Amino acid sequence: MSVVIDFKHVSKQFNKRKVLIDVNFQVKTGEIIGLLGPNGAGKSTLIKIMTGLLNPDGGQIMIFGKQLNKNKQKIRKYLSIAPQSLAVYPQLSVKQNLKIFGEINGLSKKEIKEKYSTVIQTFGLQAIANQKANNLSGGQKRRLHSAIALMSPAKIIFLDEPTVGADVDSRDSIIRAVKNLAKQGLTIIYTTHYLQEMEDLDARIIFLNNGVIQTSGSVKNIIDKYAHPFLKLYFKEKIPEDIPGWQSEDGYLKSTNLGSSDSNAKLVQTVLNKPELKEKTLTDIEIGKADLETAYRTLLRRNI
Repeated sequence: MSVVIDFKHVSKQFNKRKVLIDVNFQVKTGEIIGLLGPNGAGKSTLIKIMTGLLNPDGGQIMIFGKQLNKNKQKIRKYLSIAPQSLAVYPQLSVKQNLKIFGEINGLSKKEIKEKYSTVIQTFGLQAIANQKANNLSGGQKRRLHSAIALMSPAKIIFLDEPTVGADVDSRDSIIRAVKNLAKQGLTIIYTTHYLQEMEDLDARIIFLNNGVIQTSGSVKNIIDKYAHPFLKLYFKEKIPEDIPGWQSEDGYLKSTNLGSSDSNAKLVQTVLNKPELKEKTLTDIEIGKADLETAYRTLLRRNI
C-alpha cells in the first residue's frame, strides 16, 4: 500500500499556546485511522491542517506524494469531509441530496450515476431514496450525511463523529459502510468518542493528547500495551498488606491475575475466606476489562 498522507515534524500554536507539537505519522491507502484523544487534544486542528483549511507553523505535509501547501487546489479535490453537524437539504429527497452534492463537487452526469448507485447501496439507503431528508430519523440522516461525502472524486474521507445520535441499526450500517469503503481502496480518517467503534472497525489508532501523538498502532497492540484487566475488592475496614497475589492499596485489594468469569468468582471466594479478611466487610467489587476504553483511560492518566 502506498503512503497517501505523510506528516513530518508538524507544529501549530495559537496565541503562544502550543496545539500541535512535532507531529509525525503516515497513512496508507485503504487504511481506517481512528483519531482519538480528549477534548482539546488538537484533533480538530490536525484535521483542519490535513484538509488544507489551516496552515501549520512548521513541518511538512505530503498528500499523495505532493506538498500540501503548494498544491492545495489540486489535492483538496480528492479530500472529502463529513463534519459532525448535519449538512443536508431538508426539503429534498435522499436521491436529490446525493445527486446535487455530486454536481456541487464537480462530478459528470456519468460519474454521478455511478457514484449514486454505489453509495446508496453502501449506506443502505435504497428503501428511503425518495423520502425527504426532513422526514428521516436521526440515524437515517446520519447515514445520508456520511453518504454525501462519497459523492465526490475523494480518495480520503474524513468522518467526524458519524454515528452521533444514530440508532443501533444505523450505527451498524455506517460501520459496515466504512469497512467496505476501505476495502475499495479509500482512506478513512475517523473520529469518535464511542471506542467500541474503533474495535469494530479494526482501525489503526493515533492517540493525540495535549498536541502530542502519545501512541499509535493497531487496536490489538494498543490494548495489549495499555489495557491490563484487573479485579478490585473494596472493604470498609483497613486491610492487611501482605496477602499473596494481591496488591493492597488505599481501601482496596487489587489482583491482575484474571481469567474467565468462573475463575474470577473463585478468586474472590478464595481471598475472602482467608483468615485475615474473614472479619472484613466487602463493600464493592470492580472488574476492569482488557479493552480500548481501559487503554484510553490508562493513557489519559499518564503525563505527556
